[in-house]
Amino acid sequence: MNPRQRMRFSNRKAVIWLLENGYDDIWLKAHGRRHDLVYTTGEWYRALDLWNLFDGICYDKGGKIVLLQIKTNAWAKEAPIKDFLVGKHGFSAMSINVKYGKKWTVNIREYKT
Repeated sequence: MNPRQRMRFSNRKAVIWLLENGYDDIWLKAHGRRHDLVYTTGEWYRALDLWNLFDGICYDKGGKIVLLQIKTNAWAKEAPIKDFLVGKHGFSAMSINVKYGKKWTVNIREYKT
């Protein structure tokens, strides 16, 4: 499997896990040539992912927004996620590690605000 196929396959595994566990309206940002412009009070920057950090967004069972970061065979770094959440309220973030060993497994780390 090439890297793009592996990413799509692991993203699909993550989405299936989310749907089976009560998450809904899952949106994953497509990775393409065009980057989005993100405007801040200091300066603007171009981002491939949401805030150059998250792969998508969904709602949890209670209707709150959950920011998603999906990785294949690795955990995302915790510090950037925790730093991003400082001063933000009303939503959470989730790091998803889709791992392949003898079978595919989906592992979750949640970060609350």
